Amino acid sequence: MATLNNITGALVIDGTAAFLNGAGLGAGEDRNKVVPKVFEEMINGRREKVPYVSAQAWRRWLRNTSNEENSWTPSDLQAIGVSKKGTTNKISTLLDPIAYPEDDLFGYMRSGGNDKSTASDEEDEDEAPTKTKAESVQRTSPFKCSILKGIRGKRVLNVDEGFVHLKENTPLPYSTQFYAAHLEGFFNLEYYRLGQFDNLGSKQELASETVKQYSDQLTNQPLGSKGTFKRFTMLNAEQSRKERAAGLLRGLAFLRGGAKQAAFGADVSPKVLILAGLECANPVFNNLFEGSGEMPSLKIKALKQIIEDYQNKLATPVYIGIREGYLQNEAEVKELSKDNPLIIVGSPVSIAQSFIKDNLITAPNE
Repeated sequence: MATLNNITGALVIDGTAAFLNGAGLGAGEDRNKVVPKVFEEMINGRREKVPYVSAQAWRRWLRNTSNEENSWTPSDLQAIGVSKKGTTNKISTLLDPIAYPEDDLFGYMRSGGNDKSTASDEEDEDEAPTKTKAESVQRTSPFKCSILKGIRGKRVLNVDEGFVHLKENTPLPYSTQFYAAHLEGFFNLEYYRLGQFDNLGSKQELASETVKQYSDQLTNQPLGSKGTFKRFTMLNAEQSRKERAAGLLRGLAFLRGGAKQAAFGADVSPKVLILAGLECANPVFNNLFEGSGEMPSLKIKALKQIIEDYQNKLATPVYIGIREGYLQNEAEVKELSKDNPLIIVGSPVSIAQSFIKDNLITAPNE
């Protein structure tokens, strides 16, 4: 098989009677209505509102869940810039991908300049002067993902009307718009980048202080025709890469989070989870679900075509996890593994565990 450079996949969560990501208050005069995030899509010549969860929101769910499931110490957000008014205007994590797996997996950024300023290259007139300057550091996230959007035919917006009853005077009405939807998304983890950091002139993935702090845990090699750039690699990069990727997949299998859980409780762990190792970075498992029946269906012909087209790029079998009774064409999906040795079918949690065991490391307590 091909080289495992990327781990790509898709997921579907059950958002029936849910409010997972808010967009604030309603527009115009309707200031007592709380609304979820939606966008508009043209369906049969008419505009239809599509509920969605932003990539930023569910990435935060995944960061938190991965930290919890693997007992990783979080790389907490901190203020790195304060305005003259005393308010925070710049934040970052601890910018330490050696000690904190989430910084390695999800990236980070600290803006600066040639003068090692914590602000931008141009001085912000609202920025308080700082005595300690810091260089620019930026690591683009190895984990990339789409929004979670409502599957066509499986998304309806509703309104919950409520009242706050007072001891005196009339009740105060309010309303919350929520949705009954099945939400799909896709992702790709650039597995090969974990434990590896490139400092390319103005684009520094490791700060100078981090290189100095972990000098005994990093190797470095020159990059570029003149060798002026550096690539730093953790001494245990291969093992660390496997452990951190495995930890991310555990977090994905047990994903939890979401807004308004007290009023609209929802289980956001995937009801469908597809995983595969690829040599290339194409997030190929997208737009694979439809909602013409009572429950969502997997587009089996489209999936087979993807597997056929990318067969030479596959570094692992394709793992398909489905919650029992969730998919409309569940029986057909289960038959796939009988016809094709490149397909493994199970539950979302079991296929995540199998992928880890078969391609990364044996999960703890197995």
